[in-house]
Formats: sequence, structure tokens, C-alpha cells
Amino acid sequence: MAPQTVPCQYKTGKTLGSGTYAVVKECVHITTGEYFACKVLNKKFLVGREHMVRNEINVLKRVSAGHKNIVSLHDFFETTHNLYLVFDLCTGGELFDRICQRGSYYEKDAAGIVRTVTSAVKYLHDQGIVHRDLKPENILFKSKAEDAELMLADFGLSKVLDEDNFSILTTTCGTPGYMAPEIFRKAGHGKPVDIWAIGVITYFLLCGYTPFDRDSQYEEMQAICAGDYKFEPAEYWAGVSETAKQFVRDCLTIDPTNRPTASQLLDHQWLHTEVDHVDLLPNVKAAFDGKKTFRKAVLGMMAVKRMQDVSMHEHDKKVKDQDKLKQEVEERKAEAEEEHVNTHM
Repeated sequence: MAPQTVPCQYKTGKTLGSGTYAVVKECVHITTGEYFACKVLNKKFLVGREHMVRNEINVLKRVSAGHKNIVSLHDFFETTHNLYLVFDLCTGGELFDRICQRGSYYEKDAAGIVRTVTSAVKYLHDQGIVHRDLKPENILFKSKAEDAELMLADFGLSKVLDEDNFSILTTTCGTPGYMAPEIFRKAGHGKPVDIWAIGVITYFLLCGYTPFDRDSQYEEMQAICAGDYKFEPAEYWAGVSETAKQFVRDCLTIDPTNRPTASQLLDHQWLHTEVDHVDLLPNVKAAFDGKKTFRKAVLGMMAVKRMQDVSMHEHDKKVKDQDKLKQEVEERKAEAEEEHVNTHM
């Protein structure tokens, strides 16, 4: 698929985000004055990865405008040096940031978010598409309005599946904390990986941290493969219903063949029961902010240690240099004394 090179009809503005291979900028259509988000990919960084981009384009073209909660691809073109993908502009921010800004947050609010995400995932699955990178950072609000639609974004790791090959994907992908056991085992995976991710997202929405969070990525992977998680600490889960916990358990079933489908999840009792007797926001925010503070502290300690290591290294080097210089002086002194003795013999 080689799109025709045409004069650019968009003017780019401020940068909204950046990654390894792409920059996302705000852009405006010169003729209509309509604003969009434009993903700009430099071709020289895509050598050997073109298939990933073409895949994203194919997926987005198939799903664009098909579901109100999925970000649409409006345009795609390329220049000599760049590829441009023009999307819906979502100005309402990331899901969890909006939750933390609220005055209150109940279980029914979490259920409403999960219902919306699951509905969008069902649409994708009905199209033979697996998202493969579901996480709160890829769930955005369309605008800053109070009743703004939630939008599912970033299909860079999605895959259009042949109808007869739903479980032949073996590429390790996604964000570790949200990845299903079968991805790590490389035994082939398909639609059930999105159901697992919905379970992790639901857990996160109910308490502010993820179920398999560990000190290292290796320990996290082991916990995921073993399905090792608990609804703890108890005080964070005291106000959460048993129905919500069961929803999480159903999604986090280790055997993918026993996980519910997106369609079955939409019929789950939790998504149809409005539980609002406990405000979850204080605990959720405390856990989320606490984790951020902890991570920041850890990163800060690591930076200090690196500086100390460098400082220690420089100190050691200085001492060694001084010792070496002292040794050379002593050796020269000894040589001079020896020469002095020899000349006077």
C-alpha cells in the first residue's frame, strides 16, 4: 500500500507527546479549520518496522468511525521524509488524571468506564481485531466537558486476524503489567489477552495500583504467569463489592480458553449493578499518588547513587593518581640517590 504523495493540507502546532519513532502534534486542516492530532513518523527511524506502521493504518482504517468510543483515523499521507496519520484530537486528558480531579468516585463510576471499554473491545473483536495494548494511558477523554466520551486509542500493537487463525500470534508485545500469561509463554494468543487487560484495568480503577506490581519486571512476569494477586491491603478493598472482585477474577483466569468473551463480560452482573455507597476516591488517589511518590523516590535514590558512584569513582581515581604520582616521586628519588652514590664511589 503506497499512498499518493500530495501537498500537505495541514498545519502542525504544539507537540502533544512523543515516542521512540513518532511525535504527536496538534494540527489544523488549512481549508476547514478543524483541529486533529497528527502522528508524525520519520521514515529513517522506521527501516525494518514499516510493517508495524502499515498494520496500524490497516487496523485504523477498518475500525474508523465504526464505534463512538474508538479514536478514528481521518487521513493518511506521506512526504519524502515522513509518514503522517491524522486522528481525532482528544483534549480531555488521560482517564486516571480525570478520576483524580473529581470530587468523588464510586464503584458505579468504575463500572461505567469498564462497560464503555468492554463495548469498544467487543466491537474490535467482532471485526477480528485484537488491541493487545489496553491500559489506562490509552483510554482518553474526547474533550474537557463533564460528559465527554471516553475514547480507546493507540492501535500500534493491534493485529488484524484471519478468521481461521485467531490464536497464532506469538510476538511478545504490550505493557508488561497488563500482559496476559500466554503472551509471556509465547504459546500463541488472541482475543483473550484483551479480556485479561480489562481485568487488570478494573483492578487498577478500584484501588489505584495494579494486581501484579512487583519490585522487578521478572518478578512481575512470574506473578502474572502464576496468577498471583490478592485484594490487599484489606483497607483499600473494604468498600468494594464481591461482585466487582468476581468480575476481576473472571477476567484474570489463567487459562485463556476459560476467560469470558467481551460479549459475556457485557452481561456480567457487576456492569449492571450500581454500587455507590462508598467513595473510592480517597484510597484510589492515595495509592496512585503514593506509588508515583515511591517511584519518584526510587528514581531519585538511583540518581543519587549514580552520582555517588561517579563521585566515588572520581575520588578513587584521584587517590590512585596521587598514589601513582607519589610512587613515581619515590622511585625517582631512589634513582637519584643511587646515581649520587655511584658517582661518588
